[in-house]
Amino acid sequence: MSVRRICAVAALVTLGAAACSAAESEQTAPDEQTTVGTTPSGRTIPPPPPPEPDALDDPGVAPGECAIVTYTPPTATTEQEGELCRPEANQRDVAVLVVHGGGGYSGSWHGMRPWADRLLAEGYVTFTPSYQLFTPGVESPVFPLPEQDLMAAVQYVRGTGNALGIRKDRIVVQGHSAGARIGSVAYVSGDEPWFAGDELYPDISTVVDGFVGFYHPYDGSMENAAQYYGGPEESQVDTVLERWAKADAIARAADVEGPALLVSGTEDWEVIDAQMQAFCDAIVAAGQDCEQIFIEGGGHGFDQGTATRLSRLGEQAASDVLRWLNDEFPQDPAREAQTVDPDLEEAPENRGSTATTYQPRSSGSGSGYSSGYGSGYGSGYTTTTGGGGGVTSTTGVAPPTTDVAPTTAPPTTAEPPTTVPPTTAPPTTAPPPTTAPPVSTP
Repeated sequence: MSVRRICAVAALVTLGAAACSAAESEQTAPDEQTTVGTTPSGRTIPPPPPPEPDALDDPGVAPGECAIVTYTPPTATTEQEGELCRPEANQRDVAVLVVHGGGGYSGSWHGMRPWADRLLAEGYVTFTPSYQLFTPGVESPVFPLPEQDLMAAVQYVRGTGNALGIRKDRIVVQGHSAGARIGSVAYVSGDEPWFAGDELYPDISTVVDGFVGFYHPYDGSMENAAQYYGGPEESQVDTVLERWAKADAIARAADVEGPALLVSGTEDWEVIDAQMQAFCDAIVAAGQDCEQIFIEGGGHGFDQGTATRLSRLGEQAASDVLRWLNDEFPQDPAREAQTVDPDLEEAPENRGSTATTYQPRSSGSGSGYSSGYGSGYGSGYTTTTGGGGGVTSTTGVAPPTTDVAPTTAPPTTAEPPTTVPPTTAPPTTAPPPTTAPPVSTP
């Protein structure tokens, strides 16, 4: 199986970014895994932070148990819940928050259970939080309530870290589609005063220690954008422009405090490829590692299988995520990245939805990438066959056994490909955008 893999490593001295080996073709062997101290790329792993008591009450989740918990502070606008789980045995000191998609107006944490189960099987504590959804055409602005909800979820896991048996500096956010957009904002906004207030706990850090993003632009572009930010990108209202700027994770990546893994399918929106590269460049410039994975034949939401199983392509991506987590957050003593083999014979077949059109922002708020991105991708585009180069690697998971055409209906957690409201100039040469089928909420 062929997976394009692009990896960039932050230099340990003042040499900027260094490219990874152009011939990575196999996973790191178990006996080559690095213990706490440095990652395989040479990134220094700091020692555990000094012990401190938990700031929040023990959620009462024992090993092998899951519980639905309310994680938002009492002062929050809306009470939010999620499912918190601990592995039955061989727990690692890392927690992964798995965040659903759905365009910001649909989806549920229930749809992330297959991912949580896969991570639990390898020893990770998991939390699948809900967040504030909106009704298209109704409330405005929405930003930054969903982003603050996710930050509060990070605080909740950190505030109960001792009870959960994790290191409080090893909290990873894994977002899918709209969840990746929201997660990227949390990732670049650790402890930023602008987001503080009633929606967050007052004295718990919101820093995200690692980020995994699946198939979404990272400059804040989205469906229903003018409603979400309280006005169009061309608005002359300062508060509207400030929301747009705060949502641009690419332009605001200078202060990220952990590595990133960005994943997409080769049949997804072309703009995602360009933005993955721009985001990785910004992350590496900030001194952190960033890796890109492209799943051959995957459309939008390719990992979604059933209520209980990842798809075959999802299992392939899971192997990459598990490898990355094990590399960037190594255990002492060292552990294999993956000990539970997926049952590929029973894994459902899903290639995700095919790309149609997607209208990104005409220009980003950051000067580091807007030229060469904004104007080049602002006029619409169609199905991509990849892009951006890359090297071939294997994940150790067999590809689908049959050539099945991509599904036409998007998965429940995928953000439907469509255009934003007509506040951005429409394409001059591209055909009219197709109407995406409705996304059902599980």
